Amino acid sequence: MAVRWIITDIDGCISPEESIPWNLDLFGRFAQICRDANAGKGKIAPITLCTGRPQPYAEVLAKILGIHAPIICENGAVLYTLDDNHSRYGPGVTEEKVLGIRAVREFIETVILPAYPGLIFQFGKEAQISVYTEHPESFPEMQAEIEDFVADTDCPPVVITPSFLYLNISMTGVDKGSTLKTLFSELGVTREQVAGIGDTEGDLPLRNAVGFFACPSNAKQILKDASDYVSPYPDIEGLLDILARPELERL
Repeated sequence: MAVRWIITDIDGCISPEESIPWNLDLFGRFAQICRDANAGKGKIAPITLCTGRPQPYAEVLAKILGIHAPIICENGAVLYTLDDNHSRYGPGVTEEKVLGIRAVREFIETVILPAYPGLIFQFGKEAQISVYTEHPESFPEMQAEIEDFVADTDCPPVVITPSFLYLNISMTGVDKGSTLKTLFSELGVTREQVAGIGDTEGDLPLRNAVGFFACPSNAKQILKDASDYVSPYPDIEGLLDILARPELERL
């Protein structure tokens, strides 16, 4: 079945995982492809985003890339649409879970951050937590401390997922996969009509939700093993290679 929508992660796909300047030439090529696709021009299906990044970050990219479809932010906890400038919680987000995430954030601020120099919050998130460090080898220890805190309090359970340089703390029952079902319903498509692109464990729900999945060469092995196509090129160079695949051509 032909692809009607393409959904891609940002970090590790559109941009490098590292905090370095983007390759403007390659990003410019992608931006034009994306604008054309979302305007019904060119060969490939329209594109939207599924990311762990906060809504303000996604809003900027929506304006640059001409994305009018909903964008999944905060690993499924938030949906944002540019045309009405509207943000909303994803399915499964409850007031109890939001309060629990806030309690975990306070614990991280007061206990975890002082113990791990160089660890910082990814600001701007409402219903998920991400902390960044250049020393991800400390993630298992941090994760154990956070899990102990949750177990010793009345906080709802959380799901903790490391990426290359981020530790992501999410609500149970709230991920890219659960929110993708809502997105598919709003777009009027089935999983077989959607292609996904990702690079870390956090993209496994995206892999499981779509009919065709690809990843760049910098993806973690677990994603490569689950992909229908693995590009020989990294991040945005790999993304451009993936978008040239015949499987992604529009109906």
